[in-house]
Amino acid sequence: MAHYTPASLESLLKNLTLTDEEADHEEILRHCDGLLSTNKAHPRALHTKIVALLSLDRYDDAIKVIESVDGQAVAETATLERAYCLYKLGRLQEAEEVAKKAADGGDRNKRGLRHVEAQAAYRSERFVHAAKIYKELADGMTQVDNEDYDLSVNTTAADAQIIWAGQGHLVKSTKPDRGALDAFETAFNSACISLARGEYGQALVLLKRSKDLCNALEDLSDEEKKLELTPIIAQEVCALINLGRTEDAMARSQELGVSTLTDTALKLIATYNEIAATSCLPDYNPHKSVIAAETATASAKTTTARPFIFQARALERNDAVIDFQVGKLSSVKAKAAKITQTYPNDPANGVISAAAHAGNVKGKTAENKVEALWTANPKDIGLALTLVQLRIKSKNITGAIQTMDKLLSALEPEQRYQPGLVGLLVALYQSQARKKDVKDLLSQASDFWKNTDTPNATILQASGKAQLDSDDSADLRAAGELFTSLLSADPTNKFATAGLVASYATIDPSQITPAHISKLTPVQTLIADIDVAALESLGVAQQSRKRSAEEDAGPKVKPKKVKKKKTRLPKDVEPGKVADPERWLPERDRSTYRPKGRKDKKKAAGATQGGPTAAGESSEVLGGELLKKAGGGPGGGANKKKKKKTGGKW
Repeated sequence: MAHYTPASLESLLKNLTLTDEEADHEEILRHCDGLLSTNKAHPRALHTKIVALLSLDRYDDAIKVIESVDGQAVAETATLERAYCLYKLGRLQEAEEVAKKAADGGDRNKRGLRHVEAQAAYRSERFVHAAKIYKELADGMTQVDNEDYDLSVNTTAADAQIIWAGQGHLVKSTKPDRGALDAFETAFNSACISLARGEYGQALVLLKRSKDLCNALEDLSDEEKKLELTPIIAQEVCALINLGRTEDAMARSQELGVSTLTDTALKLIATYNEIAATSCLPDYNPHKSVIAAETATASAKTTTARPFIFQARALERNDAVIDFQVGKLSSVKAKAAKITQTYPNDPANGVISAAAHAGNVKGKTAENKVEALWTANPKDIGLALTLVQLRIKSKNITGAIQTMDKLLSALEPEQRYQPGLVGLLVALYQSQARKKDVKDLLSQASDFWKNTDTPNATILQASGKAQLDSDDSADLRAAGELFTSLLSADPTNKFATAGLVASYATIDPSQITPAHISKLTPVQTLIADIDVAALESLGVAQQSRKRSAEEDAGPKVKPKKVKKKKTRLPKDVEPGKVADPERWLPERDRSTYRPKGRKDKKKAAGATQGGPTAAGESSEVLGGELLKKAGGGPGGGANKKKKKKTGGKW
């Protein structure tokens, strides 16, 4: 049996340092255990054992040693190892507290502790704090090789997460740094920043750059390159879906091989991206999507696979949408209520609620149902925006404006003046040319934002621009103050510089300094492409007039002249003689008509019902029978048959 002593341990560690060979952590662990078997509280052996366990990813065993009674011997010297172990075990708050306390206390591993603190803050989704720590570390002196590169990677990752978390105004850089395009990790993070900002075309370019740089690495095996490429391809699928390139997205998803992924966190996201891509296909089967989503969610239960809050929120919304597609409206309502309870400030919750309550109806019926639901929840931004969308779709812009006005009046200032809500109402006002309402709204929003800890530059710039349209000196001065505050926050803001010059140019030129003018594009550059001589030769442009529809349709075609025929009179018409006014009436309806045949009186007597009856005539009675008169003259009855004459006696 080998004999382990403190001297043998020191010799082993010294040899590793001198030869720079790959450490055999199992051998080091056996050596430490052998030494601790005789002296349980040996500080050097305990510390070395903790490092070996961490190197073997045995974090549970490492924390047991650290928190044991014997481990208290290295409590003051192994703070970095303890903080890192807590971080890897998902005990993020403890890790951050241990690292911060030790770093502030002057620990010899202060810089390493700050790295762990930043990592724990990042995983706790305190991205702004993490980015702040990384910036402080970048401003200091590096202590290990490639530390500056690691800081660059982590900083860009934190910036991407800040934008995804809805705090993009805190990230000052708007374009990827040139140095970020020299390594595939930083190029990938820059692509994620573009994705978070909705710049999907630029994201695809950066992802391609990242993929090319990864494939060009010579120190990675093909298997290692494949593992590094999987998140790049997954983000390509996301960008292509948002660009509407469904077929390309499906091709990338098949290249990724979602079902074969071993990284459960990546597999979860890739599965939902694949569902989003296939949902646009004509043969989409939502029932299969339900099974795929449930399987991927069940496999991502570990701490390391747990999605960030913004991801979890999107995944829960996707589950509700899939249930809606299969007709499970009661499940959609339940999930919408749960999402609203978990994320009360997420406007998308109202959209899901509206869809669940409206069902499959459309048009005015859907609008009425959403309006009734919103009336019961007047502060629900998602419901209000859904109603606004329905009214815009039905061309009821006035109704959409009224909905937005009611919503903003019901919200607190922190929510009322969100850039998205303000921008939507401004766009609706502008569609009706309501300039005063635009200026008033932006003025109120800027008054709120400029008094906060993190003023929103977009709102302030829009408010200043709206006030520049006014001729009132008070509005121009207010615009100048806004642009001055923007310049103090960001001296490189050219928009603010131009706004400041435009504001004070007519009311107080003394506020404009040569430094302001030097930042603007020179006039010579602006007019470099303008030919002044050609403009003078063309003369003054004629004022345009409104053209008729016939002119807009095309060149006017001159109609053909129709030769009028000369009026010709009938042969029997004498010129100058007045025509008979009754010539258009039928002949028997004219006043000059005289019937032919019997005389008028006899005809009238014979033709008129109820007229006088002559003697000897018979009258018809009801039933059609005839009454014959008795006796009579030599003529006999009227209906007697005439007898045939016979010859004489002779």
